[in-house]
Amino acid sequence: MMKHYESIFILNPSIDEAESEKINLRMQEVVAGNGGEVTKVEKWGKRKLAYTVRKQKKGEYVLFQFTGGAATVAELERNFKMTDAVIKYMTIRLEKDMLEHQARLEAAATAAAEEKAAEVTEAPAAEESEG
Repeated sequence: MMKHYESIFILNPSIDEAESEKINLRMQEVVAGNGGEVTKVEKWGKRKLAYTVRKQKKGEYVLFQFTGGAATVAELERNFKMTDAVIKYMTIRLEKDMLEHQARLEAAATAAAEEKAAEVTEAPAAEESEG
């Protein structure tokens, strides 16, 4: 049975953008190659760490959400361990109620963005009719 997971990993901040993208793509391929499917990728950028990890005070955060089995998670975490640029990682299983809550938040954000876009397009039309 396919379960939903969320994995966040922190990359060494000294690597360049191309290397970071290469690692992200490789981790996505690991998930896909083990029968999983990546549903969401968020790059949070460089942030200060709460404590020093492998002599680093900052790190580049990346979040993956994916579906898969236990073998998918095991292989992904094995690749995290083998990749020198990954300084920390954590994978958790998402519960059904968390997924529903996330869907509601995304729907609300989309509705708010559409409402704001509608207001922006209506405002210039009202100014033209006054002139």
